Amino acid sequence: MFRQSPAFWATWLYIFFEYVRPQMIYKWLDFAPWAKIFLFSAVTLTLLEGRIKFTTRALWIAVCIFTAVIVASSLTAQFPSYSWQNKDFWINWLLLMLIVGAGVRTRTEYLLHLLGFILWNLKMSQHGVQGWFLSGFSFVSWGATGGPGWFHNSGEFGIEMCVFLPIVGYLTFGVWPYLSKNRKIVMLAIFASAMISIVASSSRGALLGAVCVGAWVAWRSPYRVRAIAIIVPLLALTWIVLPEGNKARWRQAGDDPDSVRRLTYWTDGIEIAKDFPLLGIGYRNWIPYYRQNYNPEGEVPHNYLIEAASELGFTGLAVFVTMTGVFFWQNARTRRKLAEDSRSPDRLLWAMTYGLDGAMIGFLSSGFFVTVLYYPFYWMNLALCMALARVAHTLPPSRIPRRSTSIARV
Repeated sequence: MFRQSPAFWATWLYIFFEYVRPQMIYKWLDFAPWAKIFLFSAVTLTLLEGRIKFTTRALWIAVCIFTAVIVASSLTAQFPSYSWQNKDFWINWLLLMLIVGAGVRTRTEYLLHLLGFILWNLKMSQHGVQGWFLSGFSFVSWGATGGPGWFHNSGEFGIEMCVFLPIVGYLTFGVWPYLSKNRKIVMLAIFASAMISIVASSSRGALLGAVCVGAWVAWRSPYRVRAIAIIVPLLALTWIVLPEGNKARWRQAGDDPDSVRRLTYWTDGIEIAKDFPLLGIGYRNWIPYYRQNYNPEGEVPHNYLIEAASELGFTGLAVFVTMTGVFFWQNARTRRKLAEDSRSPDRLLWAMTYGLDGAMIGFLSSGFFVTVLYYPFYWMNLALCMALARVAHTLPPSRIPRRSTSIARV
């Protein structure tokens, strides 16, 4: 850590203050806009150090087109003031992708960012496990929550754990041959804390996300029978320990008030998208438009696809779907390069291409029932994908760990 450049430190600290928000936990820290300070510093230092390199051009083009759609939608919005008041959401994530996706230069920098991400999520999963323990492993309607800010709601916390679960799982797989027995236990405990936190969140979407991630891992694994033999009992055990209140919510799915309300929003959102097919009602315009034209007490659409289609039109929805497809394509390309470039491929980086794929699956499935298009789940994943591709294309053969087993055949 201490051998890294100022640009790395500013970037690392920005993500820390944006994700964890310690200034909201420890009030004595809340005397300056830390996230903005470190973001401005990171962008400036990244440019001054000449770090910028756009390796993943197809993904960057998709991101730039999506940004252009947001700007165009803001200019033609039903309530333009709402669009411009919320401009920091997409600007922050665009700059995050710049300083991480185009700014991370070495394998060491990438791993330090990755380990920071693991550490911050471990703090939240530890809190989730503790909360579930203190509740007597019972059902809590509100559910466990994460840090203040992005993950303070139990639904968003559950999504983050679905993103965290495959990343820490594949990180464990990547470093497994190099760990002592005790450290293997530690890594498995971290993985277990994410799974327990998903249960503790009391979120049906998060549980569905965990099932989807498990199914995806089994499908992608070259050792499919072995993977199924591990994943199926694990999911069965999760259902067994699931509090009765959680199971009751699953039995009522589709008929309970929450489900009916969501279906109403989805139906109205599709109607809005049909009325404004090109650029939608405007970026971040759902609340004022919906309350004026549908329900004065209406809430958010509770679905990121409905959010995209209604606010950015079918144009924005198409670009978002394309951008997501390019993400998976880029990870597959990086994976092939890592597996084919050497007789002894980098096991850890190769595993992380799967970890990021799994994290995206976790987001897409668990976040389907929440309005989280502009939350950090998706954009941080894109940034790590971009950075991993750049590192893979610049990794010297001499830096590849020699204890790594051959994975070119996988």
